Amino acid sequence: MPEVKERFLREAKSAGRLNHPNVVTVYDVGETPAGVAYIAMEFLEGQSLRQMLDAGNSLALPTVTSIIAQIADALDYAQRYGIVHRDVKPANIMLSPSGTAKLTDFGVAYMPSSSMTQTGSVLGSPKYLSPEQVLGLPVDGRADVFALGVVLFEMLTGKTPFEMPEITVFSLMQRICMEPAPRITGLKPDVPAAFDTILARALGKRPEERYQRAAEFAHDLRNYKQLGLIAAEQTMMGTTPMIDKTVLARPGMDTVAPPPKPPKPAAPDPEEEVRMSKLLSDLDIFSTRFEADQRQLEERAKLLAEARAKAEEEANKPAQDSKAAPRARSALIGQLQEQAKAKVQAQAGPSAESVMALNAKMRQAFDYLVEFVREFNAAAPVFSGKLAMPYAGNFPQVTLGKGFTDYRLKKVNDKEVMDYAEVSFQMTSEQKPKVTVNKEEAKVLKLQLDRAMIKYAEREVKQFFQKVPGVELTIECTIYSRARLRADYATQAVEFLFQNIGNIGMARYRVLGDKISDDALEELGKRMLGLENKFTELRLPD
Repeated sequence: MPEVKERFLREAKSAGRLNHPNVVTVYDVGETPAGVAYIAMEFLEGQSLRQMLDAGNSLALPTVTSIIAQIADALDYAQRYGIVHRDVKPANIMLSPSGTAKLTDFGVAYMPSSSMTQTGSVLGSPKYLSPEQVLGLPVDGRADVFALGVVLFEMLTGKTPFEMPEITVFSLMQRICMEPAPRITGLKPDVPAAFDTILARALGKRPEERYQRAAEFAHDLRNYKQLGLIAAEQTMMGTTPMIDKTVLARPGMDTVAPPPKPPKPAAPDPEEEVRMSKLLSDLDIFSTRFEADQRQLEERAKLLAEARAKAEEEANKPAQDSKAAPRARSALIGQLQEQAKAKVQAQAGPSAESVMALNAKMRQAFDYLVEFVREFNAAAPVFSGKLAMPYAGNFPQVTLGKGFTDYRLKKVNDKEVMDYAEVSFQMTSEQKPKVTVNKEEAKVLKLQLDRAMIKYAEREVKQFFQKVPGVELTIECTIYSRARLRADYATQAVEFLFQNIGNIGMARYRVLGDKISDDALEELGKRMLGLENKFTELRLPD
C-alpha cells in the first residue's frame, strides 16, 4: 500500500503542475474524511494508441507525424519543469475522435523534488526503455525522446526497433544498449527517407546524440518534407546527409530554405496560474499527510518488531535452577502469566488455521453478496423502511438499483486471503423534497447531507411576516449506499462499515467471525432492503 500511495501521489504531483493541451488535466487532488485519496482528472473520450495499433488500423503518415509531434510538445513542456515521464508507450497515449493526442499516466515520473532514489532503478516498459534506463543511470527528458522514437518506429513498421521473435528481456535490453536501430526505409521503402534521419537522432545511444529538447523532435516531424529535400540535395552534392537544417547557398543552385523554428510558448494565463498555485498547495498538504502516515507506520512496525524479538528472547531463556523449596502457585501470578502468554501470541500473529477459517467466512459472505446483487438488480426493489433526517423529515419512497460488488485480497502468514468484501448501490426517487429552515438549522442539515453524499440546492427565502430570512433546501433523492465487510484476522472478527445502509448516515459494527453464517447474511440483506431485521443483535459490545 505505501508503494501504491507513493505512485498515486507522484501522478498527482507531476501531472498536476503541467497545464498543456496534450497532457491529461488534473483538476483537483485531496483526501476524503474517510481517508480515501483522490485525483479529479479530465475525462477523455476515444481510445489509446495501443488499442488502435492492436486493432490493426493502418494510420496515414500525416496522422502518425501529428500524433508523435503532439506528444513531443507535451514532453517538451514537461522538460521545462524538470519532469521526466519515464514510461512513454502507446498504452499511455490517448487519442480523441478529433485527432488530439494526450499523454497520461505519470505514475513513475521523475520530479526534481522527489526523494526517491533514481539511479539503479529500471522503471518503464522494457521495449521502450532508453539505454540509460536499462543501465540504471540518471535520466532526463532525453530518455523520453528515445521512448517516443521507439513509438514512432512502431507506428511506421508495426513493431519496436529492438524486438525479435523469441527474444528474452535480457537480450532485448542488451540490444537496446549495444545495437543501432535498423533504417526505417530498409523495412518500409514507401516511408520518406527523412524519417531515417529523424529516427537516427531520436534513437541515439547516448543522450547527447539525441534531440536535446522534444520540441526539436516535433519540429522535424512537422517539416519532414523539407528535411527530405535538404538530405536529397546534400546527397547530390556528394556529401553525407546531415541532420543540421541549414544549407549554404551555392552558385547556380536554388537555396533550400531551412524549416521554420519552433514557435515560442505562449505567455501564461494569470487565472490559470492562480488555479495551478492552489492545486500545488493542495498537493503539498496531501504530501505532508502522506509522509506523516508513512513515519507513523514505520514507527509502529519498529515497535512491533522489538516486542516480538523481546518475547522470543524471553521464551527461549533456559529455566533457572533453584534449590529453593517449591512454592504453591499464586492465582494472581498465574493470571498475569496467562495474560502475558496471550499478549505474546497476539504479537506473533494469528495461527494459519484461524486465518483460513475467517477467510472461508469472508468468501462465504462475498458469494452471498454476489448472488444478492444479481437478483437485486433484476428486481429493482422499493426500499421498505423509512429514510429520514432531522429538519428534513421523511424522504419520498426510493427504488434500489445499480448494485455492484467488489473485493480485495491481501497476504497474511504468506497466504493470500480476502481483505474485504463490499457491496454498493443507489437509492433513487424522481421526487425532490423541499424544506425551509432557519440558517442555523440549515448548517446542521447541510452538514448531514454532505456526510451522506446527498446533493442539494439552496436559496434564501423571506416571507412578509418573517424578520429573519430562511433557507430553502431542495434535496436530490439519489442516495449512494455501501456496506464493506473487512476481516480482522488478529481478533478473528469482521468489521461492518455502513454508509446509508438501513438509514441515512454512517455506522460501524464488529461481529465475531464464527457468527458469519447464511442466517446472519440474510439479516444483512434485510437491512439493505429496509426490512425488519436482527442484524444489530450480532454485533460485539463496544
